[in-house]
Amino acid sequence: MATDPHAEHEKPSDWGWHAEFGGGARFAGWFCLLVLVVMLTSTHYNHSGSFWLILSAAALFVVLVWDRYRRKFSWRK
Repeated sequence: MATDPHAEHEKPSDWGWHAEFGGGARFAGWFCLLVLVVMLTSTHYNHSGSFWLILSAAALFVVLVWDRYRRKFSWRK
């Protein structure tokens, strides 16, 4: 099987992909976090739904804070 000799030198950044979705994805993450927290105000009869909402919101919060920290200090490494 022959491979293209030029393909190994191409990088995703040459085609416009820089491995980040930008501000749109971060905004969507915070919006989803807000929606999950607001969903806690609805009626839950046995609170098993509340547990999963809180767990999902906490996981999303950790990821968003980690992303913020990573972007803030990335220039120092």
